[in-house]
Amino acid sequence: MSERSTEIEAWAMAYIELYESGAPVNEKHALWWAAEQFMLPEDEAAAEKSWETILAIVARNPSGTVLSVLAAGPLEDLIHYFGPLFVSRIEQQARSDQTFRDLLGGVWESGQPDIWKRVAASRGPIW
Repeated sequence: MSERSTEIEAWAMAYIELYESGAPVNEKHALWWAAEQFMLPEDEAAAEKSWETILAIVARNPSGTVLSVLAAGPLEDLIHYFGPLFVSRIEQQARSDQTFRDLLGGVWESGQPDIWKRVAASRGPIW
């Protein structure tokens, strides 16, 4: 496993544990870094790592709590700020992964209207 893959796996597992722990999610939590790393990726490289980590989280079939936070936070931000870069991959992932398609149902409309239209056409039921 490459260093990057190991980093993505650790981030995904920490994010899941953070939101499944039942403890308050704030900067005092030992795993806060896993949520903080998703906050407004600064550039395309950070957005790419966020995308990879979102997919790694979804692949682990986490709880509904984790999925709801993932949809309303990291995925929604990625679409809003980097939609043109990711929309084709989002569409492809939604076609091949029912969990991801369902996850898109928890994302609120944001970003460029033409990008959002494509995302909306790819998602499962809105929740």
